[in-house]
Amino acid sequence: MKKIYFLAFILSGFFSYGQLSENFDADAALPAGWTTFIGANGIGSAQNWTTATARSFSPTRSAFVRYEDVNGGLAEDWLITPLVDLTNYTESTLTFYGGQQYTPEYGTEYTIRVSTTLPTGHSNFEIVESYFESDFSTIATPALQPGDLKTVDLSIYDGQQIYIAFVMTQDDGDNWFIDNVNVTGTLSTPSFDNAIISFYPNPTNNILNVNSTASIATIEIYGILGNLVKTVANSNQIDLTELANGSYVAKVTSTDGRVKTEKVIKI
Repeated sequence: MKKIYFLAFILSGFFSYGQLSENFDADAALPAGWTTFIGANGIGSAQNWTTATARSFSPTRSAFVRYEDVNGGLAEDWLITPLVDLTNYTESTLTFYGGQQYTPEYGTEYTIRVSTTLPTGHSNFEIVESYFESDFSTIATPALQPGDLKTVDLSIYDGQQIYIAFVMTQDDGDNWFIDNVNVTGTLSTPSFDNAIISFYPNPTNNILNVNSTASIATIEIYGILGNLVKTVANSNQIDLTELANGSYVAKVTSTDGRVKTEKVIKI
């Protein structure tokens, strides 16, 4: 079954329903966990990725980067996703809506790159797809259209954790708008039936209990960027007392390999 993981822990499943979904509508700033940097040559520091309302597929905003007129080489603007966990997935796929701004051809190149190690360091990323200005619609049609949907096969990264980079390379080139970024896949680990597991109390200020008819192997607590902050084995409860107040995701794995996740609030 194919489902989507909603970033920023909006959840139906932090790990068990997919990997990434972002429409950039929540705020004028880029979402938490998304990072940016420029090319290794250091050229083109005046413009950087942000959000814009000029073109989008979702109702209000998209991620956006503007061209620069530079000297001495080409400017690169990198937008990096948070960690995307493909550990329990097969047939993984990236989809996004993309658009440029101007009708004339300015020689801009747009690439999708993947790192299996770190979200920093240009050499950690390999190019998995390339596009040119002719591959994207222009602002003559402001709203991104269904035909602006791009699909990138990520199945070679099934079973791994990755970062995805959207990179625009140009000198006095065009702009780039991207929206509704999704990574989906086929879940290879069966999930719990919602009827046989519950978490309480939630919110909690200390102990989080897990009520389940299945035997529990582990309870793991993850931060909003996917970092593991606490784990316990062979127990139906976990103590969150020492964690800072805020939102987390609890991942429960049964002894027969089933997985259930839940957003939890520490108060």
